[in-house]
Amino acid sequence: MLYEIKDAVAHPDHTVTITWVDGARGIVDFTTFIARGELFAALQDSGYFVREMSILRGGIGLTWPNEVDFSADGLRHDAFPDEQIGEYDEPGSSTTDSKPAPQQPVAP
Repeated sequence: MLYEIKDAVAHPDHTVTITWVDGARGIVDFTTFIARGELFAALQDSGYFVREMSILRGGIGLTWPNEVDFSADGLRHDAFPDEQIGEYDEPGSSTTDSKPAPQQPVAP
């Protein structure tokens, strides 16, 4: 599924409130990425994290000037891990943590 980000607000606690074009709104915590250091080290500075975040053209993700990019689809999954829509529930998905979609009861 190709999600599109409509709006995003970065916060000093290294979270971002994201609104997608379908109206869904969620909060993504970037602290686990930042804790990895290396490429993500610049994001440790909360001022930089807030000031420099921008939405990629077409709403396809978020980016920072040091070329750290996060896709809208991946962020949607981070915000709503139980949502069963898109590439994360496709048969044959290459993600190792994919769970099968719950079965819907069939009316008699």
